[in-house]
Amino acid sequence: MNCVRCNYLLWDLSENRCPECGLAFEVTDYDFPKKAVAFVCRACDQSYAGNDEHGLPAPRRFICTKCNAPLDVAQLRVRPLRDDAVGEPLRLGTPWEQRHRVGFVRAYLDGVARLAMQPQEYFRLSASNHNHGEIVFSVLCAYLAGAVLIGAIMLLQYGGLLTWIPDIRLLLNSRSTFMLIALVPLVQIVWNYFYGLLIQGVLAILGQQGSDYESSVRAVAFGSAVLPAVFLLPPVGVLWYIRVVSSGVEHLHHTSRGQALIATMIPMLLAGNVVLIAGYAVFAS
Repeated sequence: MNCVRCNYLLWDLSENRCPECGLAFEVTDYDFPKKAVAFVCRACDQSYAGNDEHGLPAPRRFICTKCNAPLDVAQLRVRPLRDDAVGEPLRLGTPWEQRHRVGFVRAYLDGVARLAMQPQEYFRLSASNHNHGEIVFSVLCAYLAGAVLIGAIMLLQYGGLLTWIPDIRLLLNSRSTFMLIALVPLVQIVWNYFYGLLIQGVLAILGQQGSDYESSVRAVAFGSAVLPAVFLLPPVGVLWYIRVVSSGVEHLHHTSRGQALIATMIPMLLAGNVVLIAGYAVFAS
């Protein structure tokens, strides 16, 4: 079990921070052979064995059987039981999390492509102790989606289609453009936290205890990578969006694929019904 930055051994430390380079880490960032290590409560030194596919205790949050302290596996002390015990990094980080080294534009484009095509791989690599920048990422995706949508409407209108709506070029005056630029990040940020809250509620109903709200927000924010498809191809795009967000919920909350899909779909169905009811009310009036 070595630091991913400086390769320092991280066994049996007083805190989950590399003594050599200062990088914080979480135990759940590593994969352990079964019965090779013990996971130790910092308050009373009670040890626990790993019992899931990554050699980690499941569930991830529980009450210590000795001192009744609430425990989070990510923050436990790890003590090797054998001389050949190892801990292989599960989450080496994504290019977006390492954008200061990779380059901002390159890291962003990689994130969009990987989330759109390989969301499970992206979230598997995502390191829980890095600067995710998920809100910035989602706002950039919202701007990109808006630009793609406006461009598509202008192209269709130029080709003689969509003549039943006002000319988009006439609507994009300086005032409306400024309002659009100002509203996009606000709407996107509110949606990230609102949708994340709804996902948390469904997970709680499904019995997923101790799930982290910020992880739900992160899954929603990174799902914004496919927003252009949501705007251009609503049925397919919405399903694509749900697929990406549910992959994030599955990996970041360590839940089953079925529960992640349910937690992601139910809020979207509710939101769809609200939109339909509101549209019907406006049309009827």
